[in-house]
Amino acid sequence: MATAPDTIEDYDGEEEGSTRRITDIIAADRLIELLDDTELGRIGQRCLQGFEADLASRNQASDGDTWEKRYKRYLDIAMQVREQRVSPWPNASNIKFPLLTSAAVQFQARAYPAIVDGASLVKGRVLGNPSPDKTERAERVGQHMTWQLLFDMPGWEEATDRLLLQLPIVGSVFRKTWHDPVQKRNESQTVTALDFVINYWAESIEAAPRYTHIMRFYPHECEERFRSGIWKKIPLPHVESAKDDSETAPVEFLEQFCRIDLDGDDYPEPYIVTLCRETSSVVRIEPAFDEDTVTINNATQEVVRIDPKQYFTQYGFLPAPDGSFYHIGFGALLDDITAAIDKALNHMLDAGALQNAQGGFVGAGVNIRSGDLKFRLGEWKRVDVTGGTLRENIVPLNLPGPSAVLFNLLEMLIGAAKEITAVQDVLTGSAPNANTPATTTLAQIEQATKVMTAIFKRIHRAFGQELRILFSLNRDFLDDKAYYALTDQPGEVGRADYQDKDIDVVPVSDPTMVNDAQKAAKAQALMVFMGNPLVNQQELVKRYLEATGQPNIDALLNKEPPPPDPKLLLDAASQENERDKTMSEVRRNNASAAQAITAAAQTAQRMNLLNDTAALVGAAVKLATDAADMEDNGEPLDQPGDAGGMEEPPGDAGVPALPQGPADGLDGAMESGVGGGPIGGSVPGENPESVL
Repeated sequence: MATAPDTIEDYDGEEEGSTRRITDIIAADRLIELLDDTELGRIGQRCLQGFEADLASRNQASDGDTWEKRYKRYLDIAMQVREQRVSPWPNASNIKFPLLTSAAVQFQARAYPAIVDGASLVKGRVLGNPSPDKTERAERVGQHMTWQLLFDMPGWEEATDRLLLQLPIVGSVFRKTWHDPVQKRNESQTVTALDFVINYWAESIEAAPRYTHIMRFYPHECEERFRSGIWKKIPLPHVESAKDDSETAPVEFLEQFCRIDLDGDDYPEPYIVTLCRETSSVVRIEPAFDEDTVTINNATQEVVRIDPKQYFTQYGFLPAPDGSFYHIGFGALLDDITAAIDKALNHMLDAGALQNAQGGFVGAGVNIRSGDLKFRLGEWKRVDVTGGTLRENIVPLNLPGPSAVLFNLLEMLIGAAKEITAVQDVLTGSAPNANTPATTTLAQIEQATKVMTAIFKRIHRAFGQELRILFSLNRDFLDDKAYYALTDQPGEVGRADYQDKDIDVVPVSDPTMVNDAQKAAKAQALMVFMGNPLVNQQELVKRYLEATGQPNIDALLNKEPPPPDPKLLLDAASQENERDKTMSEVRRNNASAAQAITAAAQTAQRMNLLNDTAALVGAAVKLATDAADMEDNGEPLDQPGDAGGMEEPPGDAGVPALPQGPADGLDGAMESGVGGGPIGGSVPGENPESVL
């Protein structure tokens, strides 16, 4: 083992001069090899003392009712653990009313399917300006992390089920998420509040300078870690356990997240120290930071701040009113009420049993020499009585039976407990009236679940924190290419998808929806918009189907038409080009024909062929009109070169102008052969030659 050049006396800055640099600490494969046995011994003792101090902080109570005692009592109540009763007689009625158990089961039944809802647990969220690349990466990350939780991290879903059952009972449950170097994958473990030791008055996990996870390993598991090189080999102590007195009893180890100054700069760095609780021998020490979490003053090159990596998530039920670290659950709220209900119920059962069994005195004389008399169930006491009849010598006890006052008290206590736990009829499937409008039912549910909704938001927030821890682990340890298959759809993701800080992950669960009745009521309230043109009908139907829990919703909804075939688009574009080319050719042909006909009309005019001239002018006007229509409508009216019918031309219609003045040798008073007037419809007194 390598020996450090200089050691640190107590890791609080009293002794300086260590030549270790923080970069060497980060780069070390096994940091424990940089420390000698003496230094490791001091670290182990210091960590054990800190653990004992935190343990004592949560067990301080003037009346002896410590936090740990209350925690165990709440579990006993939920587990229906019974102590044998000896009062008022041995084996008297000992019923435990399952109030706390019922409340916990009701809460777990709502919370578990809301968080683990099919194959959709995580969704990526784009930070900053959105882009197609960010959106695709966010979708890949969400699908990959969902696949990790459900399929790549064995036991995560089952552990979540247990967590949500313990949480309403004791108030605090913890989740540890880390990368296992042996399995080479991310792991998740549910840690009870008893095994997560932190100062009772700590503000939060992030703010606490120290917290410890109590771990238990069988001897063969310890040997696996010794041989793999994860732990430094130490002699294992012999453990005497009330639960397992064999040689295979598990050994307790402490994994403490604490701060130690190993580089001698008077600023303690965060480390993870694993030690045996019995012997305080350190078996592993690793930095809980990397280069990205270290802030350095560029001017002095001193470490200003180190943000430790987080591996634990606290799931809290209700914050403690006294401001302590551990949350409270229904166990604390129902502790006294449950005890009163149990006592009232057992008293009524005992009174009924006494009334049914009867008891009293049988006299054989009136001489009672005994002291205080106590009756067992069905017992009669013999006393000395002289004289009188048999009836006079039998005196039954006055046993009126169960008290009506106790019964009313019992109803009041159970009603108060239901108000606290939100276990109302409208939430358990018994609606007050089948004809109640959906909006009224929804209002009743929301009013009844105010407490539950606030609790579920805390769970939603804690789940989001757990996802961010898993996100950071993927950024540090995921392969360059990783494959997953969610809902039989294969996908590929890589470490690069987790590197940038432009993507966040959030739970898919809705913190405002804590039960199926609320979902159904909201879905029914949406149906009033069916057929409303201002509402997206397909989205409305989709939400209704989701709220009612219909499977394979995508198969029920109309799909958008598939994108057109690129080949067909190319063919259509080619046809359009050919069409445009043809139309252009037609226009050119019509223009050429119109010019030729105009020239022919001029020749016919010079030859005094008036009828032919009019016909040629009409044909030219027709061709010019067709060309103009093609420009406006994009459609040819006649085949190329077709002059069309011989109709009266409307004005000039775009006919090319003809030379002005009379033709050589022609009479200026030439009469028109069409319509009895001059060619082109000129009036008397105008020069007819100006028409052409």
